[in-house]
Amino acid sequence: PSPPRPPRRPMRIMCTPLSQRPEGSTLILFDVDGTLAVPAQLAEPEIVQMLDELRQRYAVGIVGAGDFKKQERQLGGADLSARLDFVFSENGVHAFRDGVQIHCKSIVEFLGEARWEQFQSGLKELLSAEAAETERLLQLASLSAVLADRSTFLECRECTVNVCPIGRVPTLSKEERAAFEKLDTEAGLRRRIVERLTSDYGPETEYQLTFSIGGQIGIDVCPCGWDKTFCLRFVSPEEFPTVHFFGDKTYKGGGDYEIFESPRTMGHTVTDAADTLQQVQALFFAGK
Repeated sequence: PSPPRPPRRPMRIMCTPLSQRPEGSTLILFDVDGTLAVPAQLAEPEIVQMLDELRQRYAVGIVGAGDFKKQERQLGGADLSARLDFVFSENGVHAFRDGVQIHCKSIVEFLGEARWEQFQSGLKELLSAEAAETERLLQLASLSAVLADRSTFLECRECTVNVCPIGRVPTLSKEERAAFEKLDTEAGLRRRIVERLTSDYGPETEYQLTFSIGGQIGIDVCPCGWDKTFCLRFVSPEEFPTVHFFGDKTYKGGGDYEIFESPRTMGHTVTDAADTLQQVQALFFAGK
């Protein structure tokens, strides 16, 4: 049999310096999971090429809750921070401009060791209390998965953390993740966990944390003010008076809500990467 075909690679375009781009004072920012790629999956070559082509006329960046290595893997591989004008990993708490790191701070530094330990202990109790419902949804999504055999319920990233009620290891298939997301939307498991975490550790408490549903199986956790609007402190309104933002979870409680609603941005809600591509074509390439 013939060997398998390698994945298609996007045609790379040499980038025009920002000062020479016709509309370089307009920044176009994209969420990653659900907007440019299926969560935890590689973006299609057409998406990577779209980013390259946009960058011939505009400033272009991404802002996502995932860590930098994950974003780099999803969006064309090495040198992501040099292939975009801005890369805002973990909502911009880990930030790059023109390939240079400009900010990085961890949630553990923010909380201090004592509060961090208390948060982990309380989270473990909460997930245990929801274990029966979590097991039910998990087995509906994946007949072979057993909650007791799974791990990585708290993923520590460079700066922020992500709670995953069903555990991230062993990895679920794309179909299983999608099935769980649908079941969870109907059952409200992650929504209940977010409400309880907000009550115990949210903005009205000494912990000053915020919680939002992120991706298909997780809950993003960050200090107050570390939502996606955090990245805007690195985007000068004098240099970039116009900022477009594209995201899929723009509803209240979703990871894109705050930046979508920010007066600094023009927000665009998308349903998936194909919809993003279609909207970008209509807004920025039509008639050009």
